[in-house]
Amino acid sequence: MPHPRGMFKICRFIPTAVFCGLLFFFPGQLHADAPDTVIFVNGDQLTGKLIGVLAGTVTFHSDILGDVSIPVAKVKSLHAARQFAVIEKDQHITRKTVVERVPIGSVDLEHDTIRLQPPHASEKSFPLSRTSSLVDADLFHRELHNEVDPFYGWTGSITLGATLVTATNSAQTYTGAVALVRSIPTSAWLPPKSKTTLNLNATYGLAKDSEIISGGNEFQSPSVSKTDIKHGDAEYDKYFSQDIFGLVNASADHNFGNGLQLQQAYGAGLGWSVLRAPKNTLDVKASLLYEQQQFYNGLTSGLGTPNVNLVGAALTENWSHTFAHGVKINEYITVTPTFNVIQAYSGVANANFVFPVYKKLNFTLSSTDNYLGDPPQGFKRNSFQFTAGITYALK
Repeated sequence: MPHPRGMFKICRFIPTAVFCGLLFFFPGQLHADAPDTVIFVNGDQLTGKLIGVLAGTVTFHSDILGDVSIPVAKVKSLHAARQFAVIEKDQHITRKTVVERVPIGSVDLEHDTIRLQPPHASEKSFPLSRTSSLVDADLFHRELHNEVDPFYGWTGSITLGATLVTATNSAQTYTGAVALVRSIPTSAWLPPKSKTTLNLNATYGLAKDSEIISGGNEFQSPSVSKTDIKHGDAEYDKYFSQDIFGLVNASADHNFGNGLQLQQAYGAGLGWSVLRAPKNTLDVKASLLYEQQQFYNGLTSGLGTPNVNLVGAALTENWSHTFAHGVKINEYITVTPTFNVIQAYSGVANANFVFPVYKKLNFTLSSTDNYLGDPPQGFKRNSFQFTAGITYALK
């Protein structure tokens, strides 16, 4: 039978051995769980998880504050134990050379210098002024390999608005819009490969005026007026270089205000990314298209505008800019001249301002003007909409 003092030594040794074994087998896990830290120039400190650095802004997640954006100028030092890729400014990389030219490792930022420690190489230093972004290593590899996943990379927004009136007369107007974008890669540090956009929006309203009888027994006949505008479009862009891309698109429109029952168009063309920055983009596009217009009274003999099949072009300018405090403007103008029926040209212009409210909720002001060159008799060429609504960002 073992001596009691010997048994005590064995029992005391077992917990120590187990702890040392855990340190031996799981050092990476224990190290990865260490929180990242950022120290501000005023001495304040924040712990949590570094999301990344882009365009002079540090994105940091704190369990207390959530995701916060910090200007790099306000950061004294930063430490991240997880792996990050360092992308330098004006660095020329392609999808074939990016793995060789972009180093990955743990990050320390201090005195305007980024020190990167790769897992199996010597430490490297980068001046902060020459650094474009820090990208999480998992995101870095996902950007390189997951573009074939059809559900990867989608972002967008959903906007809803309504107006209700109940009195002698009554009116209801409802508006809704869905805007989806899939850019591959999703980050600006790699050359663009493709972009897919999908937009759906609709406005529906009904106003009713009841019969009104005056003292002289005169009356106003009851009336009903309707607003019914729907639009949908999809486009796929394939980049041939950093700035030039080919495109195919399709769209469908219904506008009771213009007498347009259905307009469908299919086109292909070329585009040029004039500006391509995280907070400022400008694209210009030109495409040839086939278009068909069907009107409410298109078959009315002698009075209506006949349904037409058109061959034309679409010239588009699309601009997006992000101001201070996350305020955004999105604007586009499309002019569609037609070649075989000159008077059937059309156009659309849209501008919307997005104001952040709380986390993913935003307040949106939007205006849209649709123009139809040859509407049916009795319908106006212009239909203008102004909408105020709540927008939910999907990312």
